[in-house]
Amino acid sequence: MTSANRGKFILISNVQCIPCLESQNEKDKKEAERCAERYSECIRNSDFDKSNMSQLLKCMGYDFRADDQVENLSKEEIKEFLKTKLEEIDNDTSSQYDSMAILFLSGEIKCEAAKIYDKEGVFIPRNEILNIVKECKHFKGKPKVIFVQTYSFQDKTQPLDQTDSTTNDIIKRGEPNTDDIFMVCSYPRIEQGPWIIGENMIGSYFIQALVHVFKNFAYKKSFMELLKEANICLDQTLIPKLTVDGKNGGTEEKKRVAQIVLLEYSEDKELYFFPGLEFEAPVDKGVEPVNLSTSMSGKPVTTTS
Repeated sequence: MTSANRGKFILISNVQCIPCLESQNEKDKKEAERCAERYSECIRNSDFDKSNMSQLLKCMGYDFRADDQVENLSKEEIKEFLKTKLEEIDNDTSSQYDSMAILFLSGEIKCEAAKIYDKEGVFIPRNEILNIVKECKHFKGKPKVIFVQTYSFQDKTQPLDQTDSTTNDIIKRGEPNTDDIFMVCSYPRIEQGPWIIGENMIGSYFIQALVHVFKNFAYKKSFMELLKEANICLDQTLIPKLTVDGKNGGTEEKKRVAQIVLLEYSEDKELYFFPGLEFEAPVDKGVEPVNLSTSMSGKPVTTTS
């Protein structure tokens, strides 16, 4: 990619952080306290994911303006927003984007991984999104990357079946497309919720793995190579062992916390964010990613100061 703005970045967030109602009896009060705690976690962590991805893509040369980010939209509003945004790019004769990246954040108390939901928790079939993206003339023959992060806010989530993959593999669904579209998500591999476990930890495993890897390797590796690096991070993450009541047990264990999945992918071209670059690109300015095992150096997950 060579233009002044390497691409356009669009962010759509429908994360359902639902506050709890006041309760009367003692049992309900305890449940309400836990619900309030989860609500605060949701706000803090999803905001951190949004901020990190936005800063990262901007520092990598993606055009991202205030009106490129929306939240709490219905299914039809999401489709209309995306259609309007892409039509604006088509109608702007000065547009010179080499690629596009879209981040969908959604989730509620009960939802399924790798799916997009609106503000009411209504499922949006990915083909409805893909059809809109394919209609944009400006990005014909250009890479279009769609990141999908779905949060489930139950105390324990059901890890998806691991018989569909082997260690370090990226799961690919279906056949490759010829539209230069990549849709990337993750499957949970542990019961604990979507957030990084540990003191002073923040953000979700999937998003922070992407930020960490893109920050360190986007200047020299292809998009697929970056995803493989992120998948290794998720496969070998050190996390605190928890006691039966969910507290930090004081020891650590290495676990596969999530696994990257390609819902859509193309094999016609390789995507490089900085083609021909012979020195490290300054993509980390202003970005505060979570350091996942320092690229498998054996150190625990920590936030960069």
